Amino acid sequence: MLEITVRTENDEGHRQPGVEALAGLVRRIGAKRDRFLVVERIPDEPDVYVQVWHEEGEEYTLEYRDGGPDRHFQVILDDAEPVIAVMTAWARREPGWGDGFEWQALELP
Repeated sequence: MLEITVRTENDEGHRQPGVEALAGLVRRIGAKRDRFLVVERIPDEPDVYVQVWHEEGEEYTLEYRDGGPDRHFQVILDDAEPVIAVMTAWARREPGWGDGFEWQALELP
């Protein structure tokens, strides 16, 4: 089990899912009213999370935030598998969990 909570666009909540459950949620998203997941660690750390947005037939937008608005980044990925790998490594707090991707800073209003 991962020490995370997962919220979905359709208001489902999942507490401490296993890796396969998280993977299933990532692979499932894409339909109307089921396009994103927000993942937070347990215990909750304010403004620290990863999230993914996906519309069926489109790419995955994976984001993470590590503090204030100047610490919010995104990357666009073609497939669910790297999204699952990054989210799982992030949840496990593995060193270098986001390495190898071209993260872009998000400029939020």
